[in-house]
Amino acid sequence: MKRIINILIISVLLVLCAVKQPKNANNSSNQKELVILSVNDMHAKIENMPKFAYVVDSLRNLYPELIIVSAGDNRTGNPYNDRFPDHSNFPMINMMNELGFDVSELGNHEFDGNIEGIRYFVNTAKFPVICANAYFTGYPDLKLPPYVTVTRKIDGKDVKVTFLGMIETENHGKPSSHEKNMKNVDFKPAEKVIPDYLNLKDDCDVFVLLSHCGMPEETQFAMEFPEFDLIIGGHSHDLCTKQFDSGVLYTQSKSYITYTTVSKIKFKDGSIVSVEAQPIDLKKVTKVDADIQKEVDGYYANPDFHTVLGRATTQFDGWDALGAFMADAARYIVKTDIGLQNPGGVRLDSLHGGDLTKADIFALDPFNNELVIAKMTGRQIEDYLNVASTEDGDCTHVSGITYTIDGNRASDGKITYTNAKVSLENGQPIDPDKVYTVSINSYMAQWAKDRCVSMEQTEYTANDSEILYLKDHQSVDYKGVSRYTLNKKF
Repeated sequence: MKRIINILIISVLLVLCAVKQPKNANNSSNQKELVILSVNDMHAKIENMPKFAYVVDSLRNLYPELIIVSAGDNRTGNPYNDRFPDHSNFPMINMMNELGFDVSELGNHEFDGNIEGIRYFVNTAKFPVICANAYFTGYPDLKLPPYVTVTRKIDGKDVKVTFLGMIETENHGKPSSHEKNMKNVDFKPAEKVIPDYLNLKDDCDVFVLLSHCGMPEETQFAMEFPEFDLIIGGHSHDLCTKQFDSGVLYTQSKSYITYTTVSKIKFKDGSIVSVEAQPIDLKKVTKVDADIQKEVDGYYANPDFHTVLGRATTQFDGWDALGAFMADAARYIVKTDIGLQNPGGVRLDSLHGGDLTKADIFALDPFNNELVIAKMTGRQIEDYLNVASTEDGDCTHVSGITYTIDGNRASDGKITYTNAKVSLENGQPIDPDKVYTVSINSYMAQWAKDRCVSMEQTEYTANDSEILYLKDHQSVDYKGVSRYTLNKKF
């Protein structure tokens, strides 16, 4: 399984970082190989689009028949996109249109905008959004094609490239998104659906799986389904280029538009003779597309996002500090004994000290889920911490308590959390029979239904709590804060 290093593509990189080629430098009929430029998990990092746009324009001048694809999760991660005043996700879709994307797979975070957000994406994009294992049963007007065929002229001949789309279903048979956003949508595991489409291989020159299932599953697909010439993956935010013994080439381009991958497919007498790929580190690209940069600057000029809410006396270093802040805010606003925050809802690795703005809060917590008050016994709280940490893939952040927990890694890499032991702020063990009030968000509530005495909705959302908490406190300090101890058993 050797990593493919393509010297020619590296030389192309030197061109990208130096002088852009004149437009239409090569006649498309003379292009000798099919070139696909791919990204995944862009997560609305529109600040990185100007560099990516420069690479797109430069490569298209070298390869006029260039195909550009996304393996999903185009949104969620930048408030200037996710909270755009006219319509959420407009900036990202608009720039993808301007760059000439040919196809995008549906990612789990596309559901963050609910069904209306997906409908807006599908109707506004000038390229197809595909997925073969998602069925919008309750929405007759919303039908995503399972695959799309793109035709390009290579060396004077029409070449048909078929992209088949798949999304992950690791959240109990559904994608990893809020259950309320997937009502009346059905899903099947990708590995069960792929065989139904393998006959597409007979009707195209290049067969590509455009997947948002994550590297463990996607590399398994590469070994099990040699019908694919190329698998372009996403969801797990990996940087990978591997050629498998099956002949399938697998790529994934990390996340946040920090990398993009150039895949080159060479033909001889109408047949594929090689498939090679090389990632491009966009951090090393020194130029930007001026028009796209101007567009991004316009999005960032919205004054409402720059409203100062409060101040952090020190930088938030890591998820533990940020998660503790979010749990404190929810507990403070709804006035509960204990606050809990799922780690997957903490969307920044760190946050600067000094003035904190609305943009900071919206970037930290783009989901803005409703807050719920659950009444739980001490025993139920410990059970819930085991389940919530396992379901979300990391230790739950807390307020009003500390805890220890065991982590056990299975052969498939998944960690199961067990044996949570909770202590109150006074250092005493939690009373297993006493009923406590616990603040959780509505996403976390799906794991609490059978582990609480009762639940009730509140009038607040998570962003409400974070904004009001800062306004009321004005100054916060979470340096070195961590409220759990993980006993690793792997």
